[in-house]
Amino acid sequence: MFLRTLPQQVWFVALVVVCILAFWRGGRPERLVAVLWAISWLISRSVYNYDNWIDPQWSVLAVDVGVLIAFAALAAYSDRTWLLFATAFQLLNVVTHVAMIVDSEVRARAYVYGLVIWSYMVLAAIGVGAWAEGRRESPNR
Repeated sequence: MFLRTLPQQVWFVALVVVCILAFWRGGRPERLVAVLWAISWLISRSVYNYDNWIDPQWSVLAVDVGVLIAFAALAAYSDRTWLLFATAFQLLNVVTHVAMIVDSEVRARAYVYGLVIWSYMVLAAIGVGAWAEGRRESPNR
């Protein structure tokens, strides 16, 4: 059920590419965040209620809040600027959930698309961070 549609397959490929990049070029924070992001994606897909597209996804919100807390803690103790962006985009993910909960006029399509957009932005921040860390550590700069 995870990889039925083309958008799901594209997301999976992008996630794998960024995780490989994080392990190849990144440091410890990049690797940790990449693993955390991949695990959170697996958990979110496992708890997602595919039968109900109208109501908020409470279990996915719980996963996203946990990831936000982890990102914020890592950002507080790390010198990585990209992690601030990843944390901000994850905060927007959580705010998208809250918008659906608070305002019933937020439609399911806007809710899902918002989560997809912010998730790609988190993934992009991780990728940029891994690439930048690889350039910083490269002796041939």
